[in-house]
Amino acid sequence: MSGRWSSLAAAALLLTPALAGADEPVRPQFNGAYFGKMPRAWVEVLRADPEKRTLTVRTKEGKEVEVPIRGDTELRVRDSWGDLADYYPGESVMLFVYPDAAGKWVYPRAVQDEVQMMAQHKWWWTVDALDDKAGVVSLSRTEQGKTHRESFRIGPATKVWKGERAAGPEVLRLGDVVLFQTRYEAGQERRFAVELMDAKGLEAVRAAEQERHRRRLAERGLPAVVNDVDVLTGAILVSVQWEASDLAKAVKPGSKVTLLRAGEGPEVRFEAPVAESRPDGVRHKLLLAADPASMVRLRVGDEVRVFPAKP
Repeated sequence: MSGRWSSLAAAALLLTPALAGADEPVRPQFNGAYFGKMPRAWVEVLRADPEKRTLTVRTKEGKEVEVPIRGDTELRVRDSWGDLADYYPGESVMLFVYPDAAGKWVYPRAVQDEVQMMAQHKWWWTVDALDDKAGVVSLSRTEQGKTHRESFRIGPATKVWKGERAAGPEVLRLGDVVLFQTRYEAGQERRFAVELMDAKGLEAVRAAEQERHRRRLAERGLPAVVNDVDVLTGAILVSVQWEASDLAKAVKPGSKVTLLRAGEGPEVRFEAPVAESRPDGVRHKLLLAADPASMVRLRVGDEVRVFPAKP
């Protein structure tokens, strides 16, 4: 397979200059202009459908939109990796969307809850006021000389994290520095604060989510996509998605993995030795040497699950 790759790569390098009309081969690179035009939209979750792999949301303009969730969509929850089933009706999330040439939404690069977005950008908020009778918390943060203010409803269902255990709003104090997760509720102008957490609380919540994610990967396998197949040699090249690339790095040449085709259709499951294991940007590539009869039903583009051998 490595010889075949080398031949294809050499051919591509020879052809690219002629096609591009340049002296040097054109290589893929980060497209800053496209990245800058990608829509970032705060939306309300209406429905999450893990079976159909869709997320239905309401935009700020009141438009209901259903977006497909693809294998490379980053599902980010509470400053960690999440699952489509983690998103709930009313939840406030950010969609980071790939558009087409006409500017229409195609699918999300990422779905990020408020905690993830704020933790990533270090948007920490200070508790400025607490109205116990009205059940309202007011917060602010200042960035580049501009002060942002928010106020949310709170109640017995609000969880406040200041460590490994959640408490209620009674532990909030003026001056606390926190992140939040909110939800929309029918008939209410203010969103409801589902969770508030300080730095220690975020650390505990993140650790719990990371553990959930690892258990999920151990149960379901590492999500990957088939890049190439060569039936007569039994060669299969797969890319393990970013959310599992750290675990894929531990898969060494000479070890064995079990591969399972995901989704609809007849089950394809087989064991294969690993010929190559190498990083590929945020993903990780595995070259497998399978029995041709076992892997012949796989197609390029199939989504699969990879189960590393247990130590």
